[in-house]
Amino acid sequence: MTSSRSDAVTVSHPTIARWRTRALEVLGDGPVFLLLHGFGDHAGTWLPVLAELEAAGGRAVALDLPGYGEAAPAGSGAALPQLDEFVTAAVEHWTVDGVAPIVVGNSLGGVLAIRAGQDPNTAVAGVVPVSPAGYGHAWFVDLLERFHQLNPLLFVPVVPMNTFRTMVATGFAWAAAGGGSRVLPGIARAAGDQFRTRADVKRILGTAPDLLQEIRAVAPAAVTVPCLIIWGRHDRLTLVSGAAVLKAMVPSAELLVLDDCGHCSQVTRPDLVATHLVGFARSLTSSPV
Repeated sequence: MTSSRSDAVTVSHPTIARWRTRALEVLGDGPVFLLLHGFGDHAGTWLPVLAELEAAGGRAVALDLPGYGEAAPAGSGAALPQLDEFVTAAVEHWTVDGVAPIVVGNSLGGVLAIRAGQDPNTAVAGVVPVSPAGYGHAWFVDLLERFHQLNPLLFVPVVPMNTFRTMVATGFAWAAAGGGSRVLPGIARAAGDQFRTRADVKRILGTAPDLLQEIRAVAPAAVTVPCLIIWGRHDRLTLVSGAAVLKAMVPSAELLVLDDCGHCSQVTRPDLVATHLVGFARSLTSSPV
């Protein structure tokens, strides 16, 4: 495992399960917050929250999921079982002194957090889905799934790659924000920078239709650990109406709807997200994080 350090964030490249990945980590007290990004995103989306948690004295690590960012590519076949394998191994890796981590995930990462909370073989202290996918999408996301046979053709850009990266950054900023909030500087550009070649575009974005179908096909199951649901009221991708659907499936969960946030509240109001994460951890441990 190689590592480097920039300010308070330690950057390392551990192998988790079958995948070498990138880990962005801050050290502190309390259970580890295991931060998972969304589809087409990467661990850097959590840097603003990592800074807030570090300032609060908490410990957290954000990971590139297989196939995204600097992580090794996912294998062939269904994606969710591979991602579950990765998350289970990450949970084991960041269980410190017998204290299991809290799994926090946005969008696709939120799906994985929920699945970790449903899996009796994955020992987690709690889960925090942030605008998770699969509980009510905008019309164009549904259209993407409906015409999935044609969709891969959309993911081979005909414009120059510099232009495509700009388009991705603009699209990310539009999707992530909402309610008057804006994405913090540099975050949207970083979302586009991971698309270096057309092969990257096809590898990352071309899996969207199949992954959507996998998420839709998952049968409801009980979340057996403490759960905090965070949703942006102005989410443009996974509509806030999905919050009630998920809350009905997890009646014991606490639901927080953030009025001035969209799909990625971690990059528009990281202060709010971190505050609620710290409060959630304190409710589990009855001791300061």
